[in-house]
Amino acid sequence: MSDKPDFNVYTISGEGRQKYWTKVGAAFAHGKGKKGYNIVLSALPLDAKLVLIDYEEDAKRREEAKEKSAAA
Repeated sequence: MSDKPDFNVYTISGEGRQKYWTKVGAAFAHGKGKKGYNIVLSALPLDAKLVLIDYEEDAKRREEAKEKSAAA
C-alpha cells in the first residue's frame, strides 16, 4: 500500500440539503498490475453505505470550500 490513498471513504446521512458527509476511512489500490482496493475504515457507518471519492478531487474540493468560507 502507498502512503496516499486513491479514494477517501465517506458515509452520508440525511437527505437533500440536510446531507452530512462523514469521512470514515480510505481506499488504497492493490499492488501493481492487480485490480481491486484495500479499504481501511476508522469508523463504521450506521446504514452500511459507503461512498468513495477520488482523493485528489476531494482534496481540491475541500480546499476550495475552505477558501470560500474564509472569504465570506
